[in-house]
Amino acid sequence: MNRTVLATCETASAQSTSVARPPLFASPWSLGGIASIPTRLYNALHRSVFTKRALCSRSKELDEIRRFAQQPSDIDEHLEMMFTETLLCRPNVIVELGVRGGASTFVFERAAALCSATLVSVDIDDCSFVSHYPQWHFVKGDDVEFASHFPEFCRMKNIAPSVDVLFIDTSHYYDHTVQEIQAWMPLMSARAKIMFHDTNMRLVGPRKDGCFQIAWDNQRGVIRSIEEYLSTEIDESEVYTDCVNGWLVRHSPYCNGFTIMDRVSCSSDEAIRHGLVTENQ
Repeated sequence: MNRTVLATCETASAQSTSVARPPLFASPWSLGGIASIPTRLYNALHRSVFTKRALCSRSKELDEIRRFAQQPSDIDEHLEMMFTETLLCRPNVIVELGVRGGASTFVFERAAALCSATLVSVDIDDCSFVSHYPQWHFVKGDDVEFASHFPEFCRMKNIAPSVDVLFIDTSHYYDHTVQEIQAWMPLMSARAKIMFHDTNMRLVGPRKDGCFQIAWDNQRGVIRSIEEYLSTEIDESEVYTDCVNGWLVRHSPYCNGFTIMDRVSCSSDEAIRHGLVTENQ
């Protein structure tokens, strides 16, 4: 593992504008917090009656992820999909924005190992302890600021400066997510896949397992940022699939929501930048 503290890729920046760590749940004394009490009781009762069993496969990595997902969390229902979607992309470089306890890192390090890919994780807190994957690089700092350093960072680490898989699970605030999309989109490869968590955040939301997800209302921050970038509208409360402005967009409303964007076409400028055509073609 390689740990980097952001600012000229070596020392912490005095001008860092990192967004504060968001809450996991509504304040316990708020209306949402009080409403979550009977929801938690229902979830506990439901899980005591309907136990979840991890299926076995021929893949050690997939079995590890399925066992890991046995523990309910705000992202457990998406972990297997994150793994399979990453494998389908056959990435060289994966960038994970937001680490916290390392649930998504657990998935991406296994996909990266199978693809011999480099995994770069960014968080405002020190999460350098969550992975021991040899090709993992952890960067402590603001993810928007780091995007401007990314080409230089890649040059120093001998990494291709082009992101195949980008995962965004940070503040969930609208303004910050808009900045993340603007900062990282120019760094995406021709076969880019972008995954967004928390695209259907509610005080109480749906889960596939029959329980309810408890969170906080981010005022549609993440999904609104995606809508703005694509110039479209998405009903985040429903399953959604569409091709929009060169992207295949798929959305699941469960477990705080999860949205995947796969690039299916490039503009002429992007094609030149990615080496798909030359300026004379």
